[in-house]
Amino acid sequence: MDKKKLAYRIVIAAALVLGYFNYFGDEKKIEKKEEIIETTGAVYDTEGYHIEAEKQKDFIKTNETTFEKAKAVLDGMILTGDNAILDAGKNLLLKSNILGKNLNGWEFETQEAKYTKENGEIESTIGVTAFNKEQELEVSGKNFKSDLKMENVTLSGDVSFKTKNITLSAQQAKYNDKDKVMNIEGQAFLSGSNLGDGSGILSGNFKGLRYDTKTNVLTSSNPFELDYNGIKLYGENLSLNDKTESFKISKNVYVVADGYKIDMESITSDGGDNINFNGKIKGSNGVYSFVGDDGIYNKVTKKLVIKGDVNGTDSDGGKLKADMAIYSTDTKDLELISDKNIEYASPTNKILTKNLKYQTVTGELYLKDGYSYFSDQYDSKGESFFYNKLTGKGYVLKGTIKDLVENQTASGDRVDFDRDEESYLVDGDAHFEDGNYIFESSKVDYLGKKGFVYLPEKYILKRKLEKDSFEGLKGEYNLTTEIFKSFGAFKYVSTNNSVEGTNLEFNQKTGIGTVEKDLVAIDKKGETKVVSTTGEFKENEFVKMRDKLVLTSGDVVANANSADYQIKDQKIYIPGEIIFEDVVKKSNGKMYNGVYETDKKIFTGEKFSGKDVKNASKSDIIKYFVSQGEFILEGNAEIKDDISTLKGERLQYNQNTEIAKSNLPINIKYTDYNIDMKNGELNKKSSYLTGETVVIKSNLNEEFKGDRVEGTLNNMNLDFIGNVSGRIYQDGVPVNFKGDFVRAYFKKNATGKNEIQRVEIRKNAVVEKEGTTLYSDYLEIQPEKKLVFGKDNTKVIMKDANGVVTTVTANIMTGNLNTEVIDLVGKVVIVRKDKDKTLNATSTKAKLKNKENLAELRGDVFVDDGDSIITADEVDYDMKTNKAKARGNVFVDYKANESKSITNKNQINSGYNKIIKK
Repeated sequence: MDKKKLAYRIVIAAALVLGYFNYFGDEKKIEKKEEIIETTGAVYDTEGYHIEAEKQKDFIKTNETTFEKAKAVLDGMILTGDNAILDAGKNLLLKSNILGKNLNGWEFETQEAKYTKENGEIESTIGVTAFNKEQELEVSGKNFKSDLKMENVTLSGDVSFKTKNITLSAQQAKYNDKDKVMNIEGQAFLSGSNLGDGSGILSGNFKGLRYDTKTNVLTSSNPFELDYNGIKLYGENLSLNDKTESFKISKNVYVVADGYKIDMESITSDGGDNINFNGKIKGSNGVYSFVGDDGIYNKVTKKLVIKGDVNGTDSDGGKLKADMAIYSTDTKDLELISDKNIEYASPTNKILTKNLKYQTVTGELYLKDGYSYFSDQYDSKGESFFYNKLTGKGYVLKGTIKDLVENQTASGDRVDFDRDEESYLVDGDAHFEDGNYIFESSKVDYLGKKGFVYLPEKYILKRKLEKDSFEGLKGEYNLTTEIFKSFGAFKYVSTNNSVEGTNLEFNQKTGIGTVEKDLVAIDKKGETKVVSTTGEFKENEFVKMRDKLVLTSGDVVANANSADYQIKDQKIYIPGEIIFEDVVKKSNGKMYNGVYETDKKIFTGEKFSGKDVKNASKSDIIKYFVSQGEFILEGNAEIKDDISTLKGERLQYNQNTEIAKSNLPINIKYTDYNIDMKNGELNKKSSYLTGETVVIKSNLNEEFKGDRVEGTLNNMNLDFIGNVSGRIYQDGVPVNFKGDFVRAYFKKNATGKNEIQRVEIRKNAVVEKEGTTLYSDYLEIQPEKKLVFGKDNTKVIMKDANGVVTTVTANIMTGNLNTEVIDLVGKVVIVRKDKDKTLNATSTKAKLKNKENLAELRGDVFVDDGDSIITADEVDYDMKTNKAKARGNVFVDYKANESKSITNKNQINSGYNKIIKK
């Protein structure tokens, strides 16, 4: 018994005791002592009463009997109390600690009760508690009335009715033991009843209740209101099984919770954890409305589940579709689920997801199992999404957020955002971009209001307008000053070049970046690299190397003290000394004030000097084609090796092919020869020479000229083409020649020097030695053998010291330039003109001995010396004495009578004027 109840009973007991003393106090005023019979351990039986008491007093005059510590049995009712009075009318009044028991299982307690024998009723007006322990029922009230068998019990005034789970306050309660029904009349209040272990508190207002103690069912058919943990349940019909805790609420049923009025057909429960909301469910709070097929409330989880074609709307025009809605009355969480997609659409946003959770108190929104979110300002997609509208903070897992107003996009494994701070923290495959930049890393920390972007791990920063990018280990971007810093190794890549180094400070406004150390600049094709200690660059404009540098392009490596790389021009300007080397071709050189063109791979410079395995070169200006391994030397150009030296104002040399050439006059000194050409080309590997307007002179003063030359210098097998002329020597005597084509053959002598071996002259060939000139379409001179050979329209003109000119023609001519003996074959014609006479001779072949002035004619000989004409098979003619020796079929015609003289060979052969001359 709690302290309040104990105190209450003490007060009642005190009141009864005072009343008792007042009741018996009047006797003190009687002067005559009343007659009293007192019995101890009394047993009293009379008129249906059986009373047992510790003490009994009988008052003779008044015919009343009092009992102390009495027990009364009346028709099945057992009554006990501290004091009892049986009046003259045999009515029983009990006071103090009264307990009444009936055979039907009911008991009652009070401090004062009266049994009226006339109507057989027990009643009390000071408060009675009646209970049935077996049925776990208890009812109490200020006023109590019951028959002895407690078949009809009435309580009124502050009535309380209690079962195992229910506590009701009412105006009046009536119990009928026949039908075992407790009727609770008037306004009734259900206060703080527990339904289920720890499930919650149920309270409410009723008008008229009926409790069947047999079935433990509480029913009502009047409008009522229930409160279950803050949820208001309304209806007109109630059926509640107190034992099984099952119930049904029907007729005009609705629920009010968290500002929502929710209508349904009925509410039922089988006594388990679930409360069922049956029929179409419709709810609204004036702003948000929803409809569902049915619902379930779980008393343990405190969750309301609305199932089947859930549709929702809001006052702003939003519409929601889902398969299920789950609302937690405990945590105030709302969860929406759909097999396909939950759809929410409003004039300003749209959500598609399979699972949506909304915390109605804090405004936290959670989307999971894949979602799409669209609004006037934001678009987002991903695996899950969280947002707290009160704090403005949220996150996305494996998704993307786009701010359409600020033109920002963040995506990654996790994206934390703060609307108030305008910040994004992207972790795992992180991507953040705005209208100007793209940041990519494993983590990106964008702090909009604080004005910084932190890239704590490996990153890529891309600039959209400039189409360039930065890569590095760690970065920091100041959104206010627009200065980007990269810590440690970094790489910058633009459309035209890239820059690498350590520790970068890049000003986005000026586009200028400063590299602290380890600067490396690479052209857009990646074929040219410049390494320096420190420097600066500007996007797509320049890279300035301030310290010693190394330039590498292809196989060429160049060293210098500084450089200015003009990216737009694709040129690297290098002042001062430049030392370069081709490690593959094993060449190196030095130049000054150079320019390297990265796109063309051309290196130009001044005051060049260099060498490779074979050559030493120099010039005033060099233009070096790095990729081709070719350079052009201008101004006092020279290429020199062990056997040749090329000079000119413009020389072009390819290190791969070893071809040197010039389109300007070129001079080549090759062993014993000096070669001048208007332009030409020399393959230094094969020694093959070509050129135009060529002049070749030897140390022996031999000379060859022509419009063009082709041939190999190594063995001096050369072809001279067009307007060829030249000079060779035979025993110190010059032999001059010319023609349209000359092929010269040389061979090395015992000392290793080249000497002329043979000269071929074709078309319009002319050879001159002293007074002898040879003409032919083909002439061949062999100086070593002192021979000359001619064919095709061959002619020899010999002029002696006396001015005699001898002209010889034949098909084939072979002559010894030393003995001046010429052998003639085919259509030989000799014309010798002296001062006084002319010799004409023809034959099939002949031998002309110039030194002996002798012509030996053979075969079908014809000689006309002016005095006579001789025909014979053979004629030896002394051109000095004009004497002839003829042999075989000789015919002579003397020209004494000019008119009768024989003038041609045909007349002689006909026998006309024939004279045989011996």
